[in-house]
Amino acid sequence: MKKHITLLSGLLLVSGAFAQKTAISSTKEYPAKMFNTGKPVSAPATEAPKALGTAFWSDDFSTPGNWTIDNDGQSGATFGWNINSTEDSWYFNSPVNSTSDGNFAEVNNGNPTTTPGTQALNVEYTLTTTNPIALSMGTEVALTFMQYGAHFYDKQEMLISTDGTNFVSVGSNSDIPILSASGGSAYTNPTTKSINISQYLTAATQVWVQFKWTTDIPAQATNPNVWVAYGWMLDDVQLTTLPDYDLSILSTYWGTAGLGYYQIPTTQIQPIDFSINVLNNGGQDMTNVVYGVNVTGAATYNGSSASTTIAAGATDSLFMTAQFTPSAVGTYNIAQSLTATNPDDLPGDNALTNFPIAVTNFVYARDNGTAAGYTNNGTDPFEVGNLYDIWANQTLYGINVHFDGGTTANTEIYARVYDAADFSFIAETDPVQLTASQITNGYTFFIDGGLPLTAGKTYLVMVGSFDATLKVATAGVSDKQTSFFIDGNDITITANVFYTTETPMVRLNFDPSLSVSESDFATGVTSAPNPFGNETKVSFNLKNDAAVSLVVTDMAGRTVYSVASANMTAGNQTISIDGAGLNAGVYNYSLKVGDSVITNRIVKK
Repeated sequence: MKKHITLLSGLLLVSGAFAQKTAISSTKEYPAKMFNTGKPVSAPATEAPKALGTAFWSDDFSTPGNWTIDNDGQSGATFGWNINSTEDSWYFNSPVNSTSDGNFAEVNNGNPTTTPGTQALNVEYTLTTTNPIALSMGTEVALTFMQYGAHFYDKQEMLISTDGTNFVSVGSNSDIPILSASGGSAYTNPTTKSINISQYLTAATQVWVQFKWTTDIPAQATNPNVWVAYGWMLDDVQLTTLPDYDLSILSTYWGTAGLGYYQIPTTQIQPIDFSINVLNNGGQDMTNVVYGVNVTGAATYNGSSASTTIAAGATDSLFMTAQFTPSAVGTYNIAQSLTATNPDDLPGDNALTNFPIAVTNFVYARDNGTAAGYTNNGTDPFEVGNLYDIWANQTLYGINVHFDGGTTANTEIYARVYDAADFSFIAETDPVQLTASQITNGYTFFIDGGLPLTAGKTYLVMVGSFDATLKVATAGVSDKQTSFFIDGNDITITANVFYTTETPMVRLNFDPSLSVSESDFATGVTSAPNPFGNETKVSFNLKNDAAVSLVVTDMAGRTVYSVASANMTAGNQTISIDGAGLNAGVYNYSLKVGDSVITNRIVKK
């Protein structure tokens, strides 16, 4: 396999999965959707499956003259479209594995890995059927084709025309994650794509089909990196009649006032909404269509949308008739379903995810907990994090962050809190240097004395570094304008602020035991090593002679280790904690000096 693009100078790369980012707008946008995919949910088989569609036109590129190519003045096998049986891209080594084999269509745009890169700028490459295709079986039609390739910041688009002159976009590959050095992947070879084009064919008797390649970021057209093409290959293009019954889920949404949280502290519980957008991709009306949500675990809930009929080719939004409000601390398992009277002929596009959310004592998390990529900024400093809505007055005592294993020891990091209304700075933690253990297990910033957060406000919480070696783990998907990335360390330069659709594992922690406060009797209270194996030592400086004791508790508040009170003299002192009998996990230790108690956290490996 040919190499991936690594860091291309001048274009910011955001994450391990490298979701595209865009500069923020002047006003905050809350999400309209949160996308999920999973295994299909089948409708009841109340009658036999109907016809799945019949191809009435097809082309396998065996006759190149059936297609008209416009390569915008470029020439050569590695620029624009060409039709033959040879794969010519800088990245791929094999052609599309189509049913027909033989000739296929391929688009390229130079080689970005040479110095300098050879990609052409300000180009638009089109591949169009030379002659119109007669709509011999009516206008209820799907465009279907096989493809192989990958995309970066380019746009791979499908268009049609009913007059041969005016073309309208009917689809693209922008829904597929970006491929780059640290994440993403090429398309499955082959991938079959099917697009319902019926809505564009009203009263039409013929149609032209076009495939177009250009940049997906025209605002940065002078940047060579937005003109990179890994390569895009096509074969076995068809126009088919529609299946009789086919519900296709366009998007799903769940969340509170626009933001979805996978961990919710008890103080921030709010009603949760669920909805989906559905397309009837078949040729017949679908009746008694119902979206359902079932919750089990710490509490139960059975919700459904109102039953509806969705006409052929129409879309509809289905909402729960009642919200779900979690209550007690615990895990809530969310199961979703989509049913209809008519059995779905193609249930594979009815994918719905079953997933858990949790009510916690203290942790507020936007990420789903399963790291799938990371965010970094090549050799430059950066910050990354999420928006959080605060529904009740709350004191923030800590910020949790998880890292990709590629982060190196001694990387220096910090955390910042901003007001999301105007992105104004509120607070910053002291910088820390990460140990190898903290990179593996994650790190919690302690906020001295806590930071009051105000009900009704939204905050942007970021983790950053001046080091190139920081890689913040990402888990799950954020909608636009809800998770952010700063190129550099100055959010006031709004041109350097972008949103990212990969959710950073940056969380809020309201645990009051995280608050580090100095005693009137002791200063410099620390524990090392932390995390520890069989023993850690608590070090501190006594201002005066005093009686000192120590208690270690687990996260349920149970005492698991203690050191009896003893008189100590002023100056530097240490108390050892024997952890040989402790299970791996997180503990709090409370150092009592006179009438003052100082509580910190330790981690047993």
